[in-house]
Amino acid sequence: MEPPMEKISPYQLGVMIIMFEIGSSPLFLLASEAKRDAWISVLIAMACGMLLLVLVTLPIQRREPDLNLIDLFFRYGGKWAGHLFAWPYVIYFMYKSVRNVREFGDLMNLYLLPHSPLVVVIIIIMLLSAYAVYQGVEVFCRTTQVLLPVITVIYFLLLFLLVIIGDIQPSSLLPIMEDGIRPVVAAALPEVVSFPFGEMVLFLMYWRFVNRPKKVLPATLIAYSLAGFFLVFTNALILSILGPEMASIGGIPLMIVASLIRITQFVERMDPFVALLLFIGVWVKQTAYYFGAAMALASIFKTTYKRMTLPAGIVIFAGSLMFSSFMEQIRFGFEFNIKYHFPIFQIVLPSLLLLLMIIRRKRKTGELNSG
Repeated sequence: MEPPMEKISPYQLGVMIIMFEIGSSPLFLLASEAKRDAWISVLIAMACGMLLLVLVTLPIQRREPDLNLIDLFFRYGGKWAGHLFAWPYVIYFMYKSVRNVREFGDLMNLYLLPHSPLVVVIIIIMLLSAYAVYQGVEVFCRTTQVLLPVITVIYFLLLFLLVIIGDIQPSSLLPIMEDGIRPVVAAALPEVVSFPFGEMVLFLMYWRFVNRPKKVLPATLIAYSLAGFFLVFTNALILSILGPEMASIGGIPLMIVASLIRITQFVERMDPFVALLLFIGVWVKQTAYYFGAAMALASIFKTTYKRMTLPAGIVIFAGSLMFSSFMEQIRFGFEFNIKYHFPIFQIVLPSLLLLLMIIRRKRKTGELNSG
């Protein structure tokens, strides 16, 4: 497959990674099982995700910078093995997009739009995503560039107001690891590694668009680190305000935190800003997965991803309406993530691909030396 005509800069890649990794994660308490040590669990999960990047996914990109994940399976596995590995990734990308769409619709119905039909909310976000996918990766990345300052300003505004009202209590984070390190590690592995850090496997579909391939590694690691430390910080912030008990039972802890902000009669009702953060985060993440599914289908059928925008969108839309309730979607997603996403799609298959690439390279080198 020829290198794509569309190109993005390393900076645009970095912005996209930050927006993707952050997503809607700061709104929730990650690794809630670790209680007041949840922020440490996120830090551990971030380190494990970094190892996956450095040891598996980035080495794959470095060896074949002009091919995406699906193209690589066909090149190194052949036609039949290529299809065997490619189709599960199509389903994986679509499912992750479905989860984000449905989660957004359910939370909007629960907190802000209780009288709006769920299908209408889902149609709106799907139309916006389909338009971005059809316009191309350059337009999508430029959009994330515009959205990053927006969410940055909102997060800093919330932090500033929380400091003013004095609700931040760092003592809520103490004592550190009172029950030892085992519960902290157990909360990190594999759940938080799988979501959000292990999801970086998706960028094997995007790295080929970068106009300076040698800058992919530093841009990726810097952006990943910034997003990771931000998630550690927001987890610690939520815990220091709500405490581990309230933070773990709240649907959207940051929404509860925002509701605490009241400065006379001029500054109150900050939850619409949290809703905006939710919308932006979910939209970027689900669009990135939608794009990944369209590109994967394009590689399988040897066509353009624009032609796959509608078929992929129809499947994602239909899939988002299959769950009967919010809790069913959460329960199914949790079990599916733990059992399949993390070990298979984020470790096993990429590691197998890297092994095939190394074996093929050594075999080719041996043939050249013997010749």
